[in-house]
Amino acid sequence: VAPEVVKNERYTFSADWWSLGCLIFEMIEGHPPFTQPKRKLIREEIEQMVKEGQEEYSSKFSEDAKSLCKMLLAKNPSDRLGCQGGGAIEVKSHSLFRIINFTRLEAGRLKPPFAPHPLAVYCKDVLDIEQFSTVKGVELEPSDSSLYHRFCTGCVSITWQNEMIETGCFDELNVFPLDEDPPPDPAGANHASPKPNEGLLYRLFWWQVNVKLKTSICCSLYFFGSD
Repeated sequence: VAPEVVKNERYTFSADWWSLGCLIFEMIEGHPPFTQPKRKLIREEIEQMVKEGQEEYSSKFSEDAKSLCKMLLAKNPSDRLGCQGGGAIEVKSHSLFRIINFTRLEAGRLKPPFAPHPLAVYCKDVLDIEQFSTVKGVELEPSDSSLYHRFCTGCVSITWQNEMIETGCFDELNVFPLDEDPPPDPAGANHASPKPNEGLLYRLFWWQVNVKLKTSICCSLYFFGSD
């Protein structure tokens, strides 16, 4: 939290640039700038360090990275990078970003250094948590596993998936040959074409109209039944 937020002062985008500095610091160092890894601080201590403390930079920081973090973590918002009239242009003009073509980046023309596979789940098994967790003495029960299995680990939310299943509008996409199992990635497989039926838009609108019609009938029955 930025100093002006802790002091309950008025602020605009200055707190966002402060948060960016904290994020870059943590990505390089491995912990937030105003905390002590081997000591648990209370909220009042952290707020005091945010207002008056000075962050410490290890050998993990290059000179450019250290310069950027210091400018983003300036206590006075008017001295902070991004708050001197230029906004994001000030930040993007820093020497740390000199090799980045922001025009191509914003247009989606730069290849990311890492692209997660859409079908892969990047997480640890629930039973492995105790092996790397700093919190000891936690015992996981079978009920815990059933809870974690409901977590959404993909790019499509569970709520959206359930809605699509209930409406059935994607049934026509899940048709495969009778003598074969569904491939790992249906988008890249040649599966059997579905039988001709109404289009997807028709089915979506039909579902909405059907729900509204049922609701109207129920309301009418309730209204006349109450009389």
